[in-house]
Amino acid sequence: MKIGFFLYRLGALGVLLTTGILWNEPLASDLKQGSSNWLTVLVLFGFAIAAGCLMFLLNTRSVEKNNSTLMYVSHGLALLSIIWLLLWCFVWLAIISAKGESAEMFIKHIADIHLFGVGFSMAGYAAGWLAPQLGIRSIRFFMTAGWAVSYMAWLNLFLQPSLQWLWAPAIGGLLVVLGGFLIARSLKPKVETPA
Repeated sequence: MKIGFFLYRLGALGVLLTTGILWNEPLASDLKQGSSNWLTVLVLFGFAIAAGCLMFLLNTRSVEKNNSTLMYVSHGLALLSIIWLLLWCFVWLAIISAKGESAEMFIKHIADIHLFGVGFSMAGYAAGWLAPQLGIRSIRFFMTAGWAVSYMAWLNLFLQPSLQWLWAPAIGGLLVVLGGFLIARSLKPKVETPA
């Protein structure tokens, strides 16, 4: 379980480092030009920063004690992450439509990728409800949010490679998923008892 928590916390730190995007060009220059962009940036990237903070609420004691408050927080985060990811889909549509004549074919290919990214988030959310223990349920919900942040970061890196700070949440979100998987796996009861 120690390795799982180490990877999970390292991933949560990576998700929290989404904050660096505010100082990344060309976004930093856009924010200096007008205050109207701040609201958009806070909605689009602020959720990832808040998710990174909330992910640090997960600890060994709360998981083993099946803390219901943690489950409600993680559930809300997972549900919001799916809605937030759908919002990003519309933003990416606007970014791609500016590409000109090649935009239509590009939009079709990106729509197929969205089935993978958003579909995995929804599947993670549903898997959270299938867990019998509240601790494992909380972990699965945090994994859902980690996947959503990671997917957002990878696709933004593909569309806007100049946003270098997105490497932290891209890798961090995957580490949250891997760490959460290892933690949940260690909590499951053994099927066979040793002879």
